[in-house]
Amino acid sequence: MVISTDIDLNLLRVLDALLANGSVAGAAKALHLSPPAVSRSLARLRSAVGDPLFVRAGRALVPTDVANGLREPARRALEAAVAVLTPTPSSDPAKMERRFVICADDAVVAALALPLIARVRKTAPGVEIDFIRDDPDTIGKFRSGAIDLRIDPHVEEHNDINSEVILTDRFVAAVRRDHPLMRGRMTATRYAEADHITVSPRGKRDGPIDRALAELGLTRRQITTVTSFVVAAHLVAATDLVGSLPQSIVALMSRTLPITALEIPVFIPDFEVSLIWHDRHQHDPGHKWLRQQILESFNELSRGAFAGAGTPTTTQQRTRHNG
Repeated sequence: MVISTDIDLNLLRVLDALLANGSVAGAAKALHLSPPAVSRSLARLRSAVGDPLFVRAGRALVPTDVANGLREPARRALEAAVAVLTPTPSSDPAKMERRFVICADDAVVAALALPLIARVRKTAPGVEIDFIRDDPDTIGKFRSGAIDLRIDPHVEEHNDINSEVILTDRFVAAVRRDHPLMRGRMTATRYAEADHITVSPRGKRDGPIDRALAELGLTRRQITTVTSFVVAAHLVAATDLVGSLPQSIVALMSRTLPITALEIPVFIPDFEVSLIWHDRHQHDPGHKWLRQQILESFNELSRGAFAGAGTPTTTQQRTRHNG
């Protein structure tokens, strides 16, 4: 069915206000409109219905039989319109039935999936969560509704994109526990001369570490490049390779792999990991609930796997809207 575009649903509000107040002035005050605007709407109503709807009785307007017959249908139509335009999803997670899609690197998934899914299964068994790999068209997927959230260090500056910093991390040198670099003092020269594994989704080898070493006249010996921090951690555990990985990933992977973290002997600035979402979800109760679960899951990881190891920090307060 195609609804006629000639129908102005605002006329229902005017009709309802006139029926409730019995005067143009009273309806105008209730609707925060001018009396002439209400009078014009009344004229349109009369034309549409083919009835005067209201007639004078002294100073008051009284409804005709047709207007009285429209009282309840108009009220129900208004309530239905309001319900359509202001949906109220259940704020009770236990009653929520919904699928969310989160775009994240597999290292983030490795860290987040277990605590997040455990939380969700406990409080919202009807919620499903899909994790997908990062995509060059993340913004387009946000706008189309294909993804709900992204977890990433990089936040693109768009007026309709919101973000919140959930983790401040830093790079460390990941090595197997009996690696030669574990013996003696770590120097920039020893670090640079080791065999390195580089992590880059696009095969790029130059980064902040290389620029810091270059200032000292040093160059890393980069043996191989992979696209995943998790893959790098497994290779580090089985070889003499050194992987410059986020401290949070090393802390987590060291629970199952024989790897440890050494300080990189050059200054590398910390970096932030953000939770990112589109304006369309800003006030969605279910979406806000999931964002809180992710934040608490990161805090849980911070208290557990990262405790006592130069812990990366999480935050609940640094929210940004790029507008």
